[in-house]
Amino acid sequence: MHAAPRAGLRSTRGRVTRMDEPPAARAAAGPLLAPRISVIVPTWDEAKYLPGLFESLKHQTIPPDEVLVADSGSSDGTPEVARKAGAIVVEGERRGPGEGRNRGARKATGEVLVFVDADCVLPPNLLEAVFLALADPDVVGGATGFAPVYLANAYQRAMTIWGIPHNAGYCFFFRKTAFESLGGIREDLVLNETHDLAIRSRSIGRFVLLPIIVETSMRRFRTYGYLRTILQEYVASTILYYATGRSPRELFRPAPAR
Repeated sequence: MHAAPRAGLRSTRGRVTRMDEPPAARAAAGPLLAPRISVIVPTWDEAKYLPGLFESLKHQTIPPDEVLVADSGSSDGTPEVARKAGAIVVEGERRGPGEGRNRGARKATGEVLVFVDADCVLPPNLLEAVFLALADPDVVGGATGFAPVYLANAYQRAMTIWGIPHNAGYCFFFRKTAFESLGGIREDLVLNETHDLAIRSRSIGRFVLLPIIVETSMRRFRTYGYLRTILQEYVASTILYYATGRSPRELFRPAPAR
């Protein structure tokens, strides 16, 4: 954290007890020192959603060391909302969420990068679950489930069970060293870019699916329809990605969902 805490999102952090061990083992092992955690939020006109995300970040059992909002030319006051909450705004041109995430990652100072969409609300133990997952040195990254899209969760979990790590992109994390060694997110992909990152991460370690559910706004499902979104964005686009290495946005999401 910065020497002088800013109002809003940042708070004091200390040591964390392993929650996956019995009490006697915890007492014997002592607390573990949590790594620095950077939360990265790509944005484009997200002023109405950011307050909900920021409020959920305030209540984390392990608070983030910094929150970076990678804004891409918002005109609705998104940067001002972010700064008022204590976030660091990293401004740039609108070139897609992949570029925004990479831009935020380059500015991040944490050893752990947690990428979250602006319209998400996080459970209080999200960052603690990330910390515990990374206690396994073989784990380089992972993703969460999301609600209320339980059919999409089932698809994501099935892909993971079949040995094909899937990352829908709403909320995922990486060790910064691993993210950098993979070259970050492919900016030439506008769909499946986070899934592509998860697939590539198998070359250096394990990508896990956390038993954590993050709430989302459902805006894409409202805009395009529930069944269409599942079949096009989660099934057809993934099949095309495996067949050609690409998922043209115009085929699956012709306009942004607001």
